[in-house]
Amino acid sequence: MNFKLGDAVVYPSQGAGIIEEITEREVLGETHKYLKIVLNRGHMEILVPLKKGQEVGLRHCIGKDEVQNIYDSLQAADLKLPDSWPPRHRAELDILSVANPYELAKLAGVLAIRDVEKGLASTERDIAEKAKDMIASELAVVEDINVDEARARLEQSLATAQA
Repeated sequence: MNFKLGDAVVYPSQGAGIIEEITEREVLGETHKYLKIVLNRGHMEILVPLKKGQEVGLRHCIGKDEVQNIYDSLQAADLKLPDSWPPRHRAELDILSVANPYELAKLAGVLAIRDVEKGLASTERDIAEKAKDMIASELAVVEDINVDEARARLEQSLATAQA
């Protein structure tokens, strides 16, 4: 993947941000290129080795033209998860680790419905919150809004779907 300054990217374990700098650092006598990414949640800065970007799942954010599709996926909530807890939990964690925005939206939608119908255990509630945080982080970068506003839009979309 080609990354350049100013690109909006997602680092799956941390969320979305902007590449602010491409820098070189010497580590154990070897010079390596790093991407300095400023995340929109907490304005934390991370350095990602350019060579390891794909390995850690670094990817470009969705385009503005895909935003409505994310909301549609959230409302459709058409994700099949196993009924029994251990396999369902593994499937949910896999979705979080990959951080595909469409799968995250479907997961958040499915868990919102499950919460209304059956209630969620605290572990699953945490997963639902993490999925919504990750989606909000990416949408905030794409739509050039703050994370809180993106999260509010997600919550509104979920409420509309359940009405």
